[in-house]
Amino acid sequence: MDDVREFTLVPFGGPNDTAVPPLCTRTHSVPGFLFSSGGFAGNLYHDYADVLVPLFASTNHLGGEVQFLLADIKDWWADKFRPLFRQLSRYDVIDVNNDREVHCFPRIIIGSTFHRAMGIDPSRSPGGVTVADFKRLLRRAFRLERAVASRSGAPRRRDRPRLLIISRKSSRRFVNERAMARAAAAARFDVRIAEPDNHTDMPNFARLVNSADVMMGVHGAGLTNMVFLPSRAVLVQVVPFGGLEWLTRVTFKDPARDMDVTYMEYNVSLEESSLRDLYPEDHFYLKHPYDVHKKGWDAIKTVYLDKQNVRLNLTRFTRTLEQARDLLPTP
Repeated sequence: MDDVREFTLVPFGGPNDTAVPPLCTRTHSVPGFLFSSGGFAGNLYHDYADVLVPLFASTNHLGGEVQFLLADIKDWWADKFRPLFRQLSRYDVIDVNNDREVHCFPRIIIGSTFHRAMGIDPSRSPGGVTVADFKRLLRRAFRLERAVASRSGAPRRRDRPRLLIISRKSSRRFVNERAMARAAAAARFDVRIAEPDNHTDMPNFARLVNSADVMMGVHGAGLTNMVFLPSRAVLVQVVPFGGLEWLTRVTFKDPARDMDVTYMEYNVSLEESSLRDLYPEDHFYLKHPYDVHKKGWDAIKTVYLDKQNVRLNLTRFTRTLEQARDLLPTP
């Protein structure tokens, strides 16, 4: 967390205090809210889990009457989420790292309150807001049209629900992605493949995700885009080989429930994993993944996340899509 700026609170006005506070150059009538986009922000999952969901839970009750003070700002990051900031504040975000004004506020709130990963505890949030309220704010911010998914898909799709496959370039790739798309089309899905990154046009991509009835991808930050799915859509998380159920549960399975998204899991078998091409069949990594876990996060990440791609069994993949279709609401 070396890239998160530290701030020091300096009190004035004590009985023996002779220090004189600096003169205000800008006086605000609303509270200031100080937060950072440093740390792990820039990874989409951490953008939401660490910054945006807690920010919403901490400030939505202010009704826009709050001045955001953003530390460690990255211009591309602030631009990406500006539509969301405009829903929460009536005022332009202040870049506190580079601003030279002396701002005076009636009060300042320092930092958001974190409840759980990608989640909100309504009993602890001002106004009792929930993740469902956060999703409604995103729909307004990015002008998303679809509120509820459908087994027949959107109008004019000829009874084909839309499948969005989240693609990856580096690790955890779908090696047979094109074959998957053909199999899904044969199973009467309207198929789209997309690969979001830090430079993806957020409003356009949000609308693409919102058009989907089923979204599928290997565990990774791209699945965070489930925040844009319509209610009762299906998220299929492909879990890489290696006993990673605990990781996939806390990151996406549990949050999906709060977002009114139906969750499915596709656990990759060793036969579907590229690890079998890297190691002999009796290798420790393949035989004893939970013992690898005991070596710590770096070992887990290196072996099962950074070095693994998947080639889904198309028969099993098609069966999973049929199950996902059955979970979608009828029109």
